[in-house]
Amino acid sequence: MTDARKEWISKRAYSIWEEAGRPHGHDNAHWEQAVRERDELERVALKPDAATAKVSKKPLIEISKTKDAEAAKPKKKAAGAEKPAAAAKAIAKVKSAKAANSKPI
Repeated sequence: MTDARKEWISKRAYSIWEEAGRPHGHDNAHWEQAVRERDELERVALKPDAATAKVSKKPLIEISKTKDAEAAKPKKKAAGAEKPAAAAKAIAKVKSAKAANSKPI
């Protein structure tokens, strides 16, 4: 038995003893319960999880190939089209440059 395992069992047996109201003469039963709990913990921890072990090849949602699905797709933008925010920034930059150039010296 490793030191870490023995320490865990000891602490768990003590907790079980306290939860039971600190009765005298039941230390062996508390120790055995702690050993069983530790064994179960190790068994569950080493067992691969069924949910993570099974890889689903089916997608979570199905996308139909109907006319509605085609209509819902976003339209492609023209090659020279700018985003509205970028265009607004460019206009503001030009205006500020003109304002800076038109100030008297």
